[in-house]
Amino acid sequence: MSKENSALMKMKRLSLLFVEDNDALRTRITEMLADYFYRVESAADGVEGLEKYHEYLSRNKPYDVVISDIRMPRMNGVEFAKELRSIREDQPIIILSAHAEAEYLLALINIGISQFITKPIEYPQMFDTLYKVCAKIDEATPVSSLSSSIVEISEEVFWDKDKKLLVEEGTAVPLTKYELVLMELLIAKFEQVCSSDEILYHFDRHSIEVSSDNLRGQFMRLRKKLPDKALSSIYGIGYRLSSVL
Repeated sequence: MSKENSALMKMKRLSLLFVEDNDALRTRITEMLADYFYRVESAADGVEGLEKYHEYLSRNKPYDVVISDIRMPRMNGVEFAKELRSIREDQPIIILSAHAEAEYLLALINIGISQFITKPIEYPQMFDTLYKVCAKIDEATPVSSLSSSIVEISEEVFWDKDKKLLVEEGTAVPLTKYELVLMELLIAKFEQVCSSDEILYHFDRHSIEVSSDNLRGQFMRLRKKLPDKALSSIYGIGYRLSSVL
């Protein structure tokens, strides 16, 4: 797998805050990045960006990546970046910078920011910078520190508990109604054995009739959509979904 594809898969599990005072640019870039990242939020200036950062931190964890413009009302990008670094010393920050803003660059470099996207934005350069930043996060971030709504099954496959999606290499895997119900139970008991009786009871709670005779067929079909050896049968007991990382 190429480093670019690896970064793309990682981006699907990361959160991003985009801070830009130009309304049209902020809307356009936010909508574009939403196709690549797990969660994207935006703010119109540093003050609003800092408010959203604190709010997200209180609910979850710090944003994985922050992109910020330099020239903004109320609080510029340098002040905003300093505030973020006082909260999280290693916060990944990318700065949008026009060539005429060179006077800000030294201050940014002095607080450890080395990733910049030049304005006007050229999308290949923007994504190249994002790939590099996300690849570093991939190397430095342990699985346990990823969003609690994401369950990694393999390097290419994860389950999004919030969206109830099985995702492989950034693309949702189609699941039937039966497979979706099965996945919810298997994820709830990830790395644990689910007994056949427990599984049948789970289906019954969802008003779905499944007999013990065709349960095996349901698991065989689901197994084909999961990484090899992720879903195993425990003879005489039940089934277990495990990570194959």
